[in-house]
Amino acid sequence: RVHWMTHTATPATLETKELQQVLRFVKRTFPKISSEETATQRGFDVFKAKSEQICSELEDWYYTIKDVISLNEKTLAVLLGFARNLSCLEECNYHLMVLFFELLGLYVKLQIAMQGVPNKVQNIAAFVLAYQQVQGKTDENVETVTRYMTEMMGPQGKTSIEDRLWVTVTSLRLKCEPLSQGVRASTKFLWTSIQRWAPASSFEKQRMFSILVDASKIVQPARTAKYLELEYLNGFREWVQYALLVCPSALQEPEARYCLNKIIYNSFTIPVVREVTFDFAKIWDKTFREYKCGHISQGTKFYLKQHRDAIFKEAYVRANECAMNHRSLRRYLQGQLNQYVCLFTEIPGLAGPKFQLILSLIKLASDEIHWYFHHTDAVPFKEHKINWIPNLAQDPTIIKLMGSCVDLVHLVTKFASVVKDYFVEYIRDVDAPKCEKELKKLFNTHGKKISKIQHETMTNLLREARSITPQTNFTTVKLDFFRTMSFLSSAGSGIPFQDAKPILAVFTEMYTHFTNVLRTEQRLIKNANIGSMIWYTNDIKQVAQWTVTRPKLYGQCMTLLQILGHVKFDLNLKFCPDEQSFVMKTTTAYAERVMTQVCKSILVNFDRSINRAMHLAEVGGLKSQIQKIEQIVSKKGKKNLDHGVAQIPGTESKHGSSEYAMVQAEAQRLGQLLSAVRSVKQVQVFKLVINPYDWLFETLDYHVSGKIEGLFADDVRGVCRPTVALAKLKALQRALTFVEQHIPLNSSDMIRGNILKHYTKISAGTIRDGMKMDSKSQASIQKIARFYWDLINKSNVTFSPLNMQFVTVLAGRKSRGEMHADNYTTQPELKALCQIVGPYGVKAIQSVFLTNLGNSVHEMKRIVAANSVYLGQLDFVDIKSWATNVAKVTEKDEFLTAAIQVGRCLQFISILKRAQRAVQDGSIPFVSQVVDLVTQRLENDTKIEPGKQLCSVLTDSGVHDPVYDMGMKEVFQRVFSSGVVLSHIPKMFACLFAAPLWKNSKFQPEIEGFSNGADSVITSIQMILPAICKSREETMTMLQDFVVLSAYALLHMNSRVEAKDREYRDFHIPSMMIFMSKFMESCKNMSLHVLEECLPFTLMRTKIIEIYERLKLETDEKSTGA
Repeated sequence: RVHWMTHTATPATLETKELQQVLRFVKRTFPKISSEETATQRGFDVFKAKSEQICSELEDWYYTIKDVISLNEKTLAVLLGFARNLSCLEECNYHLMVLFFELLGLYVKLQIAMQGVPNKVQNIAAFVLAYQQVQGKTDENVETVTRYMTEMMGPQGKTSIEDRLWVTVTSLRLKCEPLSQGVRASTKFLWTSIQRWAPASSFEKQRMFSILVDASKIVQPARTAKYLELEYLNGFREWVQYALLVCPSALQEPEARYCLNKIIYNSFTIPVVREVTFDFAKIWDKTFREYKCGHISQGTKFYLKQHRDAIFKEAYVRANECAMNHRSLRRYLQGQLNQYVCLFTEIPGLAGPKFQLILSLIKLASDEIHWYFHHTDAVPFKEHKINWIPNLAQDPTIIKLMGSCVDLVHLVTKFASVVKDYFVEYIRDVDAPKCEKELKKLFNTHGKKISKIQHETMTNLLREARSITPQTNFTTVKLDFFRTMSFLSSAGSGIPFQDAKPILAVFTEMYTHFTNVLRTEQRLIKNANIGSMIWYTNDIKQVAQWTVTRPKLYGQCMTLLQILGHVKFDLNLKFCPDEQSFVMKTTTAYAERVMTQVCKSILVNFDRSINRAMHLAEVGGLKSQIQKIEQIVSKKGKKNLDHGVAQIPGTESKHGSSEYAMVQAEAQRLGQLLSAVRSVKQVQVFKLVINPYDWLFETLDYHVSGKIEGLFADDVRGVCRPTVALAKLKALQRALTFVEQHIPLNSSDMIRGNILKHYTKISAGTIRDGMKMDSKSQASIQKIARFYWDLINKSNVTFSPLNMQFVTVLAGRKSRGEMHADNYTTQPELKALCQIVGPYGVKAIQSVFLTNLGNSVHEMKRIVAANSVYLGQLDFVDIKSWATNVAKVTEKDEFLTAAIQVGRCLQFISILKRAQRAVQDGSIPFVSQVVDLVTQRLENDTKIEPGKQLCSVLTDSGVHDPVYDMGMKEVFQRVFSSGVVLSHIPKMFACLFAAPLWKNSKFQPEIEGFSNGADSVITSIQMILPAICKSREETMTMLQDFVVLSAYALLHMNSRVEAKDREYRDFHIPSMMIFMSKFMESCKNMSLHVLEECLPFTLMRTKIIEIYERLKLETDEKSTGA
């Protein structure tokens, strides 16, 4: 087990307060670790008790240091063997040179990384002491670890990190001095490459990746040596800098100094491991000032400080230019990546001959991406003196380069078989003959110097080249290649290097082609190195934020999710289980977060698209705005055209655009996000499988559910007008239709399901099984129903038969935010309500109204029963006894209020069903007539009884609802079942004219209604009496009784008013007579002589004329005043 030492470096056991005194003591006395002296410190008893636990927690950590020490010894031995045996490292043995410098760079980076591990002294001492307590002896590795800490790490007290790094570098220089000659020789060869590709413009000038310029070069194979140089370019920049840092004597060569100059110019910092970087500037500055050594060709000293200004200073002062150079290179690489994505999509066969070019292009792009993340927070050396521009290295478009790199890797991986087949044929037909030719020359010239084993190895490689297949054992072939190249490059082979160059070049190229066949996917993954971007946690979060907040980057919003899917394949964490668990958990959580952010961004743009469409509709829509523009053009002319158009919101024409263009812009942004989601079908991040469509569908469905639930929400009034809610719903439907064009979802089912969910008492799909109550939807529809119930039962609201709506009677001006029945109960508003909630929603509203209706009817019954004695004694003929007994009848106002509520409820249900019928007729013409005919047939044929399914059909049609008609009748019959109560109802209604609520209540001719809503009593009477009577004749009798008794009551009250009786002076008798006239008009089966027998028509006509003359007088006065 390997411990990743920077992650959870100190176990929780050592962080307790009881052990702080012991730990401070051992840190102060390190490297001496004395258990006897430590035992005298406070807290040692606690330490001793926890020794076994401390040993267990630090075991992997401690032995990882031992492994590092062992690795250092073996690595240094291999490097020294390289330098001692290999005569020269050049282009012909490129892979050996890569191995040497990569191994040297890793060796140096490992020591720098160890210097950054926190609490090394504390953990080492704690483990050694705990080990002594548990095992009773000292660990055998203590001396080795202590020596390593002393020599390589230096003092770990209060010294700065720069001082500790200087100790590490100094120690490395002593160990790596024998490597200086090899480094010095290789820099002469590498100088040309590093210098050539320093400026970003050199790639474009030399057209390294432009294959479309010359048609004859499209199918030509990419030159291996040429693109190997580019593939390892940034690697050599990093490795050579580390090599020169520990072998500074190599800087005596001018080429080495020039290399260093270009390398320092290329970056402010160099990577160590993962996201950890090494700020080399201070170390180099100190090196240039202090380093000296013996000159290679003279007996004098070589002082590096003489070259500081020309090499070091000249490079770091150009930091701004460096950042801009890398930005230009990223733009160029992104364009080339996109070009090859398009090219290979159309012509996948080109992936084979251009595979080496692809590898170098992907590697350069990956290196640039990592360079960017390493430098987001990096600051150049002495930035205050070089006019450094802050945040210059930041580039939000980095995600585009990452996306292009991911796309090309996926595309080429898809065609990996094409690449393998191409190189199999190339090795057989080109490499094998070339190898055979060069081997013959070598054997003829230096055959005696080659051992039998080496001869067999080379011959075996030729045999493998002739018979290569994708199933060839790569490990065996790799070892044979490196053994052969090492032998030919070694000074002890006896073969002059110049003679070995041709065959070395052949073997180098052939080995590259072998890896292209046997490690196609692995090379792509290694060069792209996509998954390692997970280590740049903060930077990746910033990039993720940019992709969902900046419209220009919306198309790349899924790139990070694809990158997270590569973590499992790119990171080899099998030797570090603890780290593997941490990475798996972190990556999975971050993938969910990225997908959540994408869905949120889609919802934000979805809402913006709805709001823009709503605003365009509010200003008249597109057609209206174009007409306004044309009018401005004709009036102002072309000179003032732009100014005129700019002042009009929501315009779009050939002359200019604003609101409509913004609607289109929002739609385009939303489309970019949806297209990005559509392009990624599925991503697997370790064990988590993410289907973006499922995520988006669930998120969108939940969001649409909230939108539909809040259709009627209004911050000022509580409930908005239905037409406004319908406009919201239509905008929502348009937005969902637009989404459906990009993502396969059934928007109509989503809308219908959520409407059923929130505005009915059933859920989608449960109609066949019967209605199921849903508490949430019941609450939503009940809120609307209660709103309408409260609205129509306000004291200043009355029903207007003329307009078939409820109106609010105002004494003064309208106040802002006040709710008026006029705005909610018109036919257009109710039709909009029916369109939204549908037939089942209307049925749910009726259910709430019927519940309240039942309460009001029960109240009416209670009052009638309480006054049954006085109602029985009433004599409407004798004026004296009538007045006395009417005064004894109590709660007349309450009865009138309840009767008005019942009437208003029935009136509202009537106009609501009328609106529903109009909506249904608009959708299906003549459906009303058809269902009416069916209903009449059912009513006339006593053998047919409407069933449950038929009731549902009738409810859906919005024409006739026998369930609820019967429901109202049952309510009235159940309440007024007593015969005594039934006989007193006409008397009670006739007594209502004496109720105080009638005072100051007048008939409003402009609305054909009453200010106290008394006209609703007419509806109550005409619905209650037929419902509770057993026959039509009984109903007519009771209605006639009511008319006669009411006529007597009005005559009595009129005589009292004419006699100027104080008790009745506030009653407006003309309005009451109009009430009776309206009642008779509504009774189609009753003759007017019933009323005229008791109430002279002349008197009633005089009173009605009086009202209309007063209205005309008031109208004339208002017009005169105006």
